[in-house]
Amino acid sequence: MRSIQSLKAATMFGLTTLSLASYAANGADTFMNGQSYYGQPTSQASAARIVDIASSAPINIAYGETVTFRSGGQQFSWTFNGLGGRAVDVIKIAPAGFAAKSFAVFVGRDPSTRR
Repeated sequence: MRSIQSLKAATMFGLTTLSLASYAANGADTFMNGQSYYGQPTSQASAARIVDIASSAPINIAYGETVTFRSGGQQFSWTFNGLGGRAVDVIKIAPAGFAAKSFAVFVGRDPSTRR
């Protein structure tokens, strides 16, 4: 009887470890489907505003707003339609190779979830 309980405990431990490992592999800022908590990259043509990271202070973004971020000669665009009411560092959402300093973006709440 005791060996069955030990086997159950070991199995649960293994499953928990596997779950945590897959969560870590996914990244702490993504849902299980791989989508970012903060939104998604988008085309520059749909950007409502352009922000030069080198010469700007932290900014406020409306939920659903699309912004193009520039740093030196590089740029990328992002639509903030993930989880609203959060702050994000641009380094977390910038594409690989994008040279940027730490830059805070404060995303407004999703209007559909306000009470």
